[in-house]
Amino acid sequence: MEIDLLPFGDPEYQNNPYPYYEVVRNMTPVYASPSGVHAVLRHADIFKVLRDKRLSSRQLDFGVANLFHDSMFGQDPPDHARLRKLSTPFFAPGRMDEWAVVMRDYVDRALDAAAREGGMDVCQDLSFTATFGVMAHILGVGTHEAAECRQKVVEMGRALRPSATDEDIEIAVSAFAWCVAYVQDLIATKRRNPGDSMLDAYLAAMDSGGMTEREVMSTVTFFYAVGHLDNSFLIQNGARLLAQMPEVRRAYIEHPELRAAIIEEILRIDAAEQFVTRAILEDIDVDGEVLPAGGIALMMLGSGNVDERAYDNPMQFDHTRPNLARMQLAFGAGLHGCQGQTLARVQGEVALTALLERFPNYRISGEVEFAHNEFIRAIRHLPIEF
Repeated sequence: MEIDLLPFGDPEYQNNPYPYYEVVRNMTPVYASPSGVHAVLRHADIFKVLRDKRLSSRQLDFGVANLFHDSMFGQDPPDHARLRKLSTPFFAPGRMDEWAVVMRDYVDRALDAAAREGGMDVCQDLSFTATFGVMAHILGVGTHEAAECRQKVVEMGRALRPSATDEDIEIAVSAFAWCVAYVQDLIATKRRNPGDSMLDAYLAAMDSGGMTEREVMSTVTFFYAVGHLDNSFLIQNGARLLAQMPEVRRAYIEHPELRAAIIEEILRIDAAEQFVTRAILEDIDVDGEVLPAGGIALMMLGSGNVDERAYDNPMQFDHTRPNLARMQLAFGAGLHGCQGQTLARVQGEVALTALLERFPNYRISGEVEFAHNEFIRAIRHLPIEF
């Protein structure tokens, strides 16, 4: 019986895949998994292959998530560029100050409530509420049924991984149906209450023939899915790590010029999304091994981010590493590099700065509950006290 060196469904692997990555990374640049996918694990290879035009998103079978083919996430050129261009003004550097103000308002309200209580759950009370609120603000919609929306996104994500079970897929089908109905309601409400939001821009494009109704549905659903998930983990994991590293926490408080680098190292050392998936259109040579045409490639971002070929002592937190923003792979790379990555960085810095300014000596006050799987790193509960 073949031993699977990347046992995606194993709870031990899901909790901490990094030792497994190291073993495989040092054996081969491409791992042909018994699950039927080909994993690329080395930083330089991922960095290069993610830019290779012989990989495709459009040709992937997303299964229950095939709706996403009508968003930029699931498209290849030229449709990818057409759809991405419609969102670009809302993620431009010039809008970040505006979104930072919105983020800070959500964060301050959460911290005010926490001050009265003497503590908070970073996951439930801060990270999700703020990041979901900002995404809703950018789209120009309300935040009703936020908790339900978050749960549905989690259920959707469980189906988009190699070890998904029949039960996961059945639950995801229901979750996608709920999200479609939710987004349809958002669109109907926006039609009655027009403005200058990102959703207004999509509807204007649809009315002029630049976007289909399905593309609007898919894109809004996609932004609801990714617009808070990764950003929330950045804040949660940052708060957890800084609580455990007093010297780094002190540096963050006393040296504002170091905050951006600390954020980058938080992103590097434990990426929220551990891989991205692509269809392989033609054979691709990867350092002497082959990604075979017709196969499925997993670009293992989490592995690349701790590759000893790219970083000295990669499992050690070190915000003084050179070129962190350019090197780390938490937001992917190439054509499909995360469009909202600047927003995520802004949200992370706003939340962590406000937390540390108000409560510089906060401490973890109970058991941290993780919700990792092989695809998504997540924290369910992170209780802190002041």
